[in-house]
Amino acid sequence: MDITAEDVDKAWFPPAPWGTRGYNRMQVDAFLSRVAATLEGRDTVTAADVHKVAFTLCPFARRTVGYDPAAVDSFLRLVEAALAARESAAMSTPYLAPALDHSHARVPLWRKLV
Repeated sequence: MDITAEDVDKAWFPPAPWGTRGYNRMQVDAFLSRVAATLEGRDTVTAADVHKVAFTLCPFARRTVGYDPAAVDSFLRLVEAALAARESAAMSTPYLAPALDHSHARVPLWRKLV
């Protein structure tokens, strides 16, 4: 599937289900802006970058609700595949995602910093 910058810009994600924590909206939107810029030739986000990206989860005490992690992860899998196809065509070498880590399960940023 070929994804365009317009598809990325128009991506809509539902809020996280009640009682769960969602991805930080500003972080997701900023990363997707970089992906759209890459598809337009103005940035250099790779499929590996998409595979490794991690977003913080919104705290329960806040009024703002984050994006549903399952919806964001699903869209990122499509973006990763599209960028991988572009990279493979340009370099004539296939992109191989890490086999055991292909679930797009995100580790909260605060866990990485500890």
